[in-house]
Amino acid sequence: MESRYINRFSIFLATMATFFAALYLMPREPLTTGTNLFGFIINFSVIGLVPVVLMLLCVGGCFWLFVTNPDLEKNEGIPWVLIPNVVLPSLATLITSTLLIQLERDLVWWFTLGVSLLVIGIILNAEYRVLSPKGETYQVVAPLLISLAFGLFLAFTISLAASQLRMYVQVILILIAAGFVAYRTIHLRTKGEGAFSIVLVCGVLCAEIAGAMYYLFLKPIQNGLVVCGVLYILTALMVIEGPLTRRKLIEPLLMAGLILIMLIVVSLA
Repeated sequence: MESRYINRFSIFLATMATFFAALYLMPREPLTTGTNLFGFIINFSVIGLVPVVLMLLCVGGCFWLFVTNPDLEKNEGIPWVLIPNVVLPSLATLITSTLLIQLERDLVWWFTLGVSLLVIGIILNAEYRVLSPKGETYQVVAPLLISLAFGLFLAFTISLAASQLRMYVQVILILIAAGFVAYRTIHLRTKGEGAFSIVLVCGVLCAEIAGAMYYLFLKPIQNGLVVCGVLYILTALMVIEGPLTRRKLIEPLLMAGLILIMLIVVSLA
């Protein structure tokens, strides 16, 4: 069974690497076509659909890969039980393809491609291992996935802040990305007991904060730190059980202090 997983893992990662490398041939400027709808000009980008297509390809590949886990053989809920496990790989694919389209075609582009494939490979392997919650690796893999999720979200928010996308587009993208990250984080920390309403609250609040900061004179990294820090604090607060105590508030307060210190350092740099 392990050899079957390794074979599929190699094929899947090689396929994603091929599609990512093909983005090198695409122009940075989106090919847009205008459509007049009730007097409003709506620009439609063909290249803008490429990250979405690759994300859907990743979703199918994740299902094909994760069903090799021996703990799922007797589970009749496949593929529904695998939905939480395909969130992070799909989000990583969406962010990677978006970054590769926007970057200049130079050595940095290839370096970003290599690092992104490494991160996606780690996420895929970690998601496969976390399918066995009673295994010894779960306590190590779950925090790793949470860390990678917020690292990806931080990179995504910084790239959005540095882009020239309109405010409403950025808000929608952050809402989707924050919802994905919050869903996976809460699902891991509660072992599947988190409610959808909690995820929705985290995503909406992050999107509102990002929209409010759009016209502020902040550096992209400052913008990303604030949005990412708020999302982490919200997810940490949402998983608290019982009444709030000082001990339970240590993690959110530490993160708030860390974000504040990083903002000061970045502003002085």
